[in-house]
Amino acid sequence: MNKIIIVAGCLAIACLTSCKKYIDKGPIDSTYGSEFWTSQSAVEQAAISMYGQFRICLRSSNAFFTNGDFVVGIFSSQAWNYTPLSPANGSDFFTATADYLGDLTNWSRYYTLIAQCNLILQQVPQMPLSDFTGSDTSVRNAYIGEALFMRSLAYFFMVRNWGDPVYVTRTYDQVDYGNIPPVARTSETIALDSCLADLQTAARYLAFKGGDPTQTLRANRGTVYALMAHIYAWMHDYSHAHLACQQVIQNGGYSLEPGATYTNLWKGEASLENIMEIAMTYNANDPQFLPSAAANLAQGYANTYSAWTEAQFSFFSIFLKDSLDNQLTNTAWVADPVQIDTLFAVDANGNSSDMRFNTVLKYVNATNGDPAGYLLLKYANFAYQNPGIQQNAYISNNLALFRLADIILLDAEAQAMTGNGPAAVAEINQIRARASASNYTGPTDPTTLVDAILSERARELIGEGQTFYDMIRTDTVLHVLEEGLNYPPARVTQKGYYWPLDLGSLFALDPLLTQNPYWSSNK
Repeated sequence: MNKIIIVAGCLAIACLTSCKKYIDKGPIDSTYGSEFWTSQSAVEQAAISMYGQFRICLRSSNAFFTNGDFVVGIFSSQAWNYTPLSPANGSDFFTATADYLGDLTNWSRYYTLIAQCNLILQQVPQMPLSDFTGSDTSVRNAYIGEALFMRSLAYFFMVRNWGDPVYVTRTYDQVDYGNIPPVARTSETIALDSCLADLQTAARYLAFKGGDPTQTLRANRGTVYALMAHIYAWMHDYSHAHLACQQVIQNGGYSLEPGATYTNLWKGEASLENIMEIAMTYNANDPQFLPSAAANLAQGYANTYSAWTEAQFSFFSIFLKDSLDNQLTNTAWVADPVQIDTLFAVDANGNSSDMRFNTVLKYVNATNGDPAGYLLLKYANFAYQNPGIQQNAYISNNLALFRLADIILLDAEAQAMTGNGPAAVAEINQIRARASASNYTGPTDPTTLVDAILSERARELIGEGQTFYDMIRTDTVLHVLEEGLNYPPARVTQKGYYWPLDLGSLFALDPLLTQNPYWSSNK
């Protein structure tokens, strides 16, 4: 499937019913019961909607980049009146922004996705094999595997953002509507153990795709093991994290993108390195592109669009301004020059031997209220709805959710944590060799190695929604939240790195839904 185009009506068919605001959808009409689930094409429609809803989850309030990158203080933004951290100011993103940015504290959008997964998991196993192509269970099971993977992915994102979720694995219909009891939060350990069990099933139901770039928009066995590796590492089960990483590395068919074509990683289905991409490239046939207002056309701005539109200018454009986005914006997230220069060993003349510094970062002077610093170029591919006159611009990239470099470095972390220093060093240097950077030759004790790996991941995965989660995951060894982000020890103990929940809209409808400990006493 080259493009994921969402049919808006499918969402209404496929949403979980509940009177609870955190699930936030009404009852499923009975006419969408057995009459709908009668063909493989209907299941395909439901599956496509599942991936589209996940894209909405990531793009809402730019959550993917905000949660994973912005909170660590390497980028600054006028919009949020937030500048990178320094030992002098001792502030952080949460205290420097007002009202916790609305949608970023509301997990309802993830429950819409989970509802879609649960409905597929309820209906598809009951469908006869004759509804599917082929003579065995493989096609039907593949859809089940995809839904198990996507539900696990949703819960993993929720756990990393908010901690304990409300773990829901069933659907509700109009018979249940109004009779659903309040639901308490589930410990993240129990939720993630359940996800891992589901992923074991999904791995049996899905096949590796041989690193085929055109197969990165849907779940397969490689994406399953990549997610398992991240979940195991998050739970500090590094022995199993290593085994899952090795499944991807040895059996997935992936290979590192050469340095000369490094930007292929974000062009969309163009790299053997990518394990899973989220479809966000411009698609001229997307029915969700709507006619623009005359004023927008006159200024050359991007078309209006629905939440389901594949390409949205506002998502990737936060990193770009001036000539890099055809002068459509004049302010951007700017990376702190001190931190970037240190991270990439930039010399006094502004030079670095690291290919990544020279390829995906560009220094700009202070303009339009932005400080001097670096713009991120990973998402600078453009398309135009009217290419002849270059009007209605779209930044046209896919989002690389999992890729081989990430898994290699995650495996290096697992190797370091389990005492295999030489193997960890070899994997660090595999990534550094691609970047034309000198080999790591430092100490091989776990703490020093993990610190080096964290820095390498920051270089390799900047602007890919990973760095803050890396800090949380390794804090037990490095204490980077306390020493790098100035979190007091009590905040870490109370898991104050998780986002607060917007209980103003959620709590009244579920009295068992409790606030995260740190935020219940710290506003």
